[in-house]
Amino acid sequence: MAVFSYSGLKNGKKIKGIIETNSIREALTKLKEEGIIVTKINEAVQKKVGINQGKKSGDSLAKLSLNLKLDLNISPFSRISRQDIAVFSRQVASLLKAGISLTDSLDTIAKQTRKLSLRQVIISLSEGIKSGKSFSQVLSEHRNIFPEIYIGMVRSGETSGELDKVMEDLGEYLEKQIALRSKITSAMVYPVFIVSVMGIVMWVLLSFVVPKISQLLEDVGKSLPIYTRLLITFSKIFSATAPYFLLALVGLFLLRKKILSVPKIRYNFDLLRLKIPIYSKIHILGETYRIFSTLATLTRAGVPLVKAIETAEEISTNVHIKKVLRESKEYAIEGRNISERFAESDIFPPMIANMIAVGERSGEIEKMFWNISQITSSELETFLSGVTSLIEPILILSIGAMIFFIMLSVIVPILEINRSIM
Repeated sequence: MAVFSYSGLKNGKKIKGIIETNSIREALTKLKEEGIIVTKINEAVQKKVGINQGKKSGDSLAKLSLNLKLDLNISPFSRISRQDIAVFSRQVASLLKAGISLTDSLDTIAKQTRKLSLRQVIISLSEGIKSGKSFSQVLSEHRNIFPEIYIGMVRSGETSGELDKVMEDLGEYLEKQIALRSKITSAMVYPVFIVSVMGIVMWVLLSFVVPKISQLLEDVGKSLPIYTRLLITFSKIFSATAPYFLLALVGLFLLRKKILSVPKIRYNFDLLRLKIPIYSKIHILGETYRIFSTLATLTRAGVPLVKAIETAEEISTNVHIKKVLRESKEYAIEGRNISERFAESDIFPPMIANMIAVGERSGEIEKMFWNISQITSSELETFLSGVTSLIEPILILSIGAMIFFIMLSVIVPILEINRSIM
């Protein structure tokens, strides 16, 4: 039997010790059963594992990945996406469940990662843990990559000794958030494309075609129908104001963050998002899903309810919804039911408050948070499908009606002129 020295975390506290087993894998399994999250483990007699020896022993497989400076033929993409973090979380969970220590798991993943920026971050995480820091501490040094919910859940996983389960939950949580965003984006792509085409067609007709034809009609001196005169007037106004309107739109887009940072503007903008037909329902359902899937994931991981609500408030994008969450947190601190605050809100449907109240009475509020997120996700998907199928023919008919009106306004006077000449 071999003797191994290890360091790790148990109930959030750093510990060190030695264990005698037949292999590293067996040592990791026993330590995990004792509720210890291993951050570093070495064989006490032979601290270094040679490459040739490692190839012969399956138990030393994790030690072979410590040479992280090799194999630099990787893709130099700089941006680390949420999908990258989701995959990383799944990989860490799988390796931890297989009994591999946290540092060896990170080293293995780093060597297999082809995106240079992500690989450098993983190496930094591994080195930080080897220097004596906890996983949540090294993650907090990269807050621009790992959101607060991620760091908080890892911290709770370290405390409970269930880091592998927490990492798996994080992977699932991120994947569902990505899927939600993809659904909303996919539902909006076609309508945006149609509106863009309609705008280009209208711009060409009003800026180039109508002015030339209107000049011809005015030169003839014949009385024009009222709808033709309206079209000509609108064309002149459009040609004169279109460049300025376009510049204003570009300016608003570029300065949108600065403009929305003004509290009063943000307040009214977010209120408008809650009032616009169709869009408001998509916005509220999307926010509801994000909030309650976050609450479910955090509370299932053992995060206190007050802290979970605080995190959910941070990820919300609407100040009016943030206010409901902030006041719900105050209710929780005072020992009152948060369902009371949701019942007072006119943003969320009554079903939300009723389901939370059931969870509070049964003592399974985290389960009820999960049910709310699943129901909302299903409702959002159904609503998006219905809106998409309805909006497509409406947009097509609108384009046809506009083009018909323009052609009618132009062709009818031309036909009358031809008739008078003949």
